[in-house]
Amino acid sequence: MINLTIEVADIAVVIAMYDQIKIYTSDAEGGTYTYLDSKYLLAGVSIYTYLHLAGTTDTWYKSSYYNSGTGVESALSNASSGSAPSLYHTISYPQEYDFDADEEIIIRKIRRLVGDMKQLERLYSDGTEFCSSILGDNKTIDLGEKGWPVYISINDIEYTSLDDPVVQGYRYLTFSGTLNSGVVNDVVNIWYHTFKFSDREIYEAYGDAMIPPLVPSDCVSQDHLMLQASIDLLMNMYVEDVVDDGALIRDDMTLYDPSPGLRERDKLIGRLQKQLDGLIKECIKSGMLGLAGVLID
Repeated sequence: MINLTIEVADIAVVIAMYDQIKIYTSDAEGGTYTYLDSKYLLAGVSIYTYLHLAGTTDTWYKSSYYNSGTGVESALSNASSGSAPSLYHTISYPQEYDFDADEEIIIRKIRRLVGDMKQLERLYSDGTEFCSSILGDNKTIDLGEKGWPVYISINDIEYTSLDDPVVQGYRYLTFSGTLNSGVVNDVVNIWYHTFKFSDREIYEAYGDAMIPPLVPSDCVSQDHLMLQASIDLLMNMYVEDVVDDGALIRDDMTLYDPSPGLRERDKLIGRLQKQLDGLIKECIKSGMLGLAGVLID
């Protein structure tokens, strides 16, 4: 998956002669380029993006300007290739917080402990009909689940600022302008990561994790705090789910029973607590013996 970015140096001059950008692709830089797709030029818009789902780091691209009325087409641009994707290629919407490398490692490790690795979802509407995710205020989009955007484009205009749109409750995106003017439907293209806990929530749990009892402060390790943070996060989720969704519901046709999932989460908490207890015992034992380890001869 490759996300192309095409910059029109002087849109006022270009749009006076052309109305489209044509995109071509090839498997080699010097190979034969075939037509891929077109993007319409918009007055005042200099940056255009195109998501090529079949694109890879070995795919090459060129573009041209085209006048659909006269059939006149400019020369092709220089060739460019894609870059290797991570979770999402060319993330343009900023993170909630700019964590450093060490903090990101801590967050990633805790995600593995609690089983909450980020997933990628897409909200897309091609403009042929009203996007049902746009709420009645015509300013807010409902992602439908908890997450954080990594790429936002409305009518081919990218949004790259935390101030616009504002992410509310890890689910709603509120824009400064009006969506769906009533003349045409908006083309909505949003990619976002989904999760049970945001990066900020995970790191705050790590910072709030209490030092285990009877463990000297100079003996507390990062592993102690990560395990305690993981247990705290899962316990909070467990209590919330028991209160909100823990009841067994049965009717003539269906049965809703959340107990198997709750039991598995309880087992996971128990396994993490066992690991933490083992670290605590080793720490206390080392403190009592005044030894950092045991020599086996």
